[in-house]
Amino acid sequence: MSIKKVCLLGADGTLGPSILQALVDCKFNVTILKRSSSKSPDNYPSGVVTAKVDEKFAVDDLASVLEGQDALVVTIKGTQVDIQKRLADACIKASVKRLIPADFGSCDSSSDHAQDCVPLFANKTELRAYLGDLASEHPSFTYTSLVSGHFFDWDPVFLHLWPKERRAELLDAGDVKASYSTLVRVGEATARILQRPSETANKTLFVQSFCVTQQDIINSFERASGGEKWAVTPYDSVEYEREQKAKRDAGEKEAIENLVWLLGALESDWEKKDGFAMELLGLQDESVDDAVQSIWKEYQ
Repeated sequence: MSIKKVCLLGADGTLGPSILQALVDCKFNVTILKRSSSKSPDNYPSGVVTAKVDEKFAVDDLASVLEGQDALVVTIKGTQVDIQKRLADACIKASVKRLIPADFGSCDSSSDHAQDCVPLFANKTELRAYLGDLASEHPSFTYTSLVSGHFFDWDPVFLHLWPKERRAELLDAGDVKASYSTLVRVGEATARILQRPSETANKTLFVQSFCVTQQDIINSFERASGGEKWAVTPYDSVEYEREQKAKRDAGEKEAIENLVWLLGALESDWEKKDGFAMELLGLQDESVDDAVQSIWKEYQ
């Protein structure tokens, strides 16, 4: 199997630009799939083309756009299962060889505890099962789910870090290691999956930029900010989870984000996973200090 032509849906989102750049750097022929109503400018790297699809994401319309493509990478919201199922059906119809769904998660969404905390994670498990069934029925179609841990350099607030105020929140002693990935790392891993289609077919793979504790991260930010000690608020993780679940059940959306933070910080050590794919993809760990320095510069 050889992959040269790649279609990307979601190029203008949080993760899309990093994946697009990685695909371009690796010399793939890239087509950006956009909704017909999209107002975002087509200011993409040279050689990248765009294709519009109807808002309804009908399978026939999608298939006509995907005709001739070798792979489709999706970076819309992972909870949009119905759209992704239609995209998968369109891939079958258009003879697309590989689908990478929007499964770039902070935690292993297939775990019982993760789904108990965030019921929407069941959607990702449902999609993986759907793609697995399609791959069994259509041997020419394959998929790869890529799980990256928390996006480290997306927004520090998501990690309960406030650089301007030099403060942070911590779960328990902050001594549990977890995997984190920069956006560039996720893009890099995506491109390398497509460069290794046979080895990565029909798998869920886990990657990271580094595997560190919350305290490691706080220490790194303190070094970046000149050695000044940050104000740290600790929480008991069991009590914190109980409180956030109650708020979730009361309809507070922020509580779901807080539970995702907890799962990503306490249950996301990919180095212990069978699907840990750093060696398979030829990737090396990055420096947490370098990543923190880049974030810190944005706040100066």
